Amino acid sequence: MDLAAISAFVAVGDRGGFRAAADALGMTSSGVSKAVSRLEADLGVTLVARTTRSVRLTAGGEAFHARCKTILGSLADAEYEAAASATLPRGRLVISVSTVFGRFRVLPIIVDFMRQHPQVEVEARFSDRLVDLVTEGVDLAIRIGHLPDSGLIATRIGETGYFLCGSPEYLSVSGLPLHPNDLREHRVVGFVAPDTSVRFTLRFWIKETSTTVNVPSRLTVDDGEALVEAGVRSLGLVMATDYLVERHLADGRLVRVLRAFEMPRVPISVVHLPSRNPTPAARAFTSMLRRQLRSSL
Repeated sequence: MDLAAISAFVAVGDRGGFRAAADALGMTSSGVSKAVSRLEADLGVTLVARTTRSVRLTAGGEAFHARCKTILGSLADAEYEAAASATLPRGRLVISVSTVFGRFRVLPIIVDFMRQHPQVEVEARFSDRLVDLVTEGVDLAIRIGHLPDSGLIATRIGETGYFLCGSPEYLSVSGLPLHPNDLREHRVVGFVAPDTSVRFTLRFWIKETSTTVNVPSRLTVDDGEALVEAGVRSLGLVMATDYLVERHLADGRLVRVLRAFEMPRVPISVVHLPSRNPTPAARAFTSMLRRQLRSSL
C-alpha cells in the first residue's frame, strides 16, 4: 500500500485535522488531503468525514487508524534495528544541541546510547548559539524549529510546542484569561534570547492565523529555567516549551491556559553535512533519538 498516504492519514487522526497533520509532516494541507483521498479511493472506504468546521474519523477510519499506527510503529522499530545491526557503532561522535533541551531531553538518551554502544565515545556540546558544523567538527546538530535552506541534510526526529502557563495562586488572584486579548490585563514574564537583545514574542493561533500579542513585562529573563521558576513563584504568566514546564504541570505548580489558541507544534531535526556520510554511530544515535523523542514529547 501507499505508505506515504497511510502516514498522512495517521497524522490526521492523531492531530485532528489536515493543517496540524501537514505541519507535523512538513507538507501542505492540500497535499495531506490529496494523500488521504488517494488512500480512500484505493480502499473504497470513507475514512475521514470532512465538513467546513471539523474533521473527524469515521467508524471505519478509527479502526483503520489504530491498525495503521501500530504498523508504522513496527516499521520504525524495524528501521532502528536494521540500522543498529548493519555495522557495529564505534569511534567518536560529536553532537551539538541547545543547552536546556539538551539537558532535559537529549542527555538521558545519550546515557542510554552509550550503555548500548560501549565502543562509542560521545562529545556533547551544549550551546544556544548556531554552531558551524564544518569549522567546529560537529557530526550531528539537533535543531528546533523550521530550518532555513542551509544545504544541510535534515532528519526530523520529533516536535515540540510552547505553552502559556500560570501558577494556581496567580490565576486565583488575576483570573483565567479566555482569549489572548485578555493578556493585556495580566502580568507576563518576558524572555530574551541569551547573549542577545532579541525578545521572544507571544504568538497565538487565532482564526488559523499566527497573531502576535504585545504585552509589556516588568520582569524579563534570558534563561528558560528562570522563566519557569518566575511563573511557579506567581510573578506572572510565562510562555515556555513543553519540556520545560511538563513536570510543573504534572505536579500542579503550573496550569496551562489558552490551549485553544496555541501555535502549531514545531519540528525537532538532526542535521549533518551533505559531504559527510553519517557513521554507523551517527545513524544509530539518530534512530534512537527518533524513537525516544517520539514517545516523550
